[in-house]
Amino acid sequence: MVRSKRSVGVFTATRAEYGLLRPLLAALDRSATLTPRLIVSGTHLSDRHGGTLTEIEADGRTPSACVPVLLADDSGRSVAADMAAVLAGAAEAYRTLELEAVIILGDRTEALAAAAAAVPLALPIVHLEGGHRTAGAVDDAIRHAISKLAALHFTGAEPYRQRLLQMGEAPERVFTVGSTGVDNLEAFGRKTAAEASAITGLDLPEGFVLATFHPETLAATPAGDQVAAFIAGLEGAGDRTLLITLPNADVGSGTVRAALERFAARAPDRVRLVASLGAKGYAAALTACAAVVGNSSSGMIEAPAAGVPTVNVGDRQEGRLRAPSVIDCALSPDAIASALRRALDPDFRRMAKAQPPMFGDGHAGQRIVDILETTDFAGLARKPFIDLPMR
Repeated sequence: MVRSKRSVGVFTATRAEYGLLRPLLAALDRSATLTPRLIVSGTHLSDRHGGTLTEIEADGRTPSACVPVLLADDSGRSVAADMAAVLAGAAEAYRTLELEAVIILGDRTEALAAAAAAVPLALPIVHLEGGHRTAGAVDDAIRHAISKLAALHFTGAEPYRQRLLQMGEAPERVFTVGSTGVDNLEAFGRKTAAEASAITGLDLPEGFVLATFHPETLAATPAGDQVAAFIAGLEGAGDRTLLITLPNADVGSGTVRAALERFAARAPDRVRLVASLGAKGYAAALTACAAVVGNSSSGMIEAPAAGVPTVNVGDRQEGRLRAPSVIDCALSPDAIASALRRALDPDFRRMAKAQPPMFGDGHAGQRIVDILETTDFAGLARKPFIDLPMR
């Protein structure tokens, strides 16, 4: 008798999150025993944030469920209201789809709500990219909260696995597999500036700089002052073209978006501003650019894997593992400009290209599926807590 395939939910609410889930979804599609059920929410359904549901559909995927949120503004109260909508909508989707587990990646507010919805249903949570530290953002607490709710863990590097063990997670439930962001780079390959221009539809001359800035949600400095310092620091790129991606829907993101839009309007010949490049477009831009600047996690994971220098601005990513190709600098114009000039130095760029990978070999998605195929989900939501020896 042929056993029916097991349905596994995959939750996504942002463009970056979906990009990291693409390799896993592709591996799940190849599985003989598992069927992915994609649950889409957040900014995917918002035209103001790029309407990236179209990217999902362009991949040939039809969501099994959509969970709309209001995204009224970028205040903390609005974000909390959206979390409530995700919690209720995700719970209904889980029940309707009759899932045996749900996969949740990372540290977004929507991800925490999606995880909370699974708990009263005794639905096992599979968490990807736990164990990181990002001291400058509220995401840090959210990531650890999801880890404590989750029944199974897949981490990007061994130190992150060790951190989850320190948090009381059972060793047999925590696996180091690498980052799926590296999978995307392997799948799409390195591109030239001309090829990146063709893929994105943007004019990206040789030597352009890729920039992303999200508000530091735990900083005392207002978001407007943060982004003003960032924009001023971009002068360190000289007359190079700047490709800037707009931030996610964090608290304060509306202020950041408006400032970046005004900056792009003042320098249309130099600045390319986009809401979303899509996974393929972002990989092309990342591998073709001269350097990455900002405070996105991609500067800490994908850029080093691509051999591209990173200028990591401020405290948002404080605590993550760092490759030698990452230059940390304060959120001040002079510090950013100085770090950019160093990153763009030919000798530094050569060093960045020569660094060994820190986050896997580009096969994380398949490793995750191989483990899930042999996992008995029944009763997995009932998890132990492993006490470490007292010192």
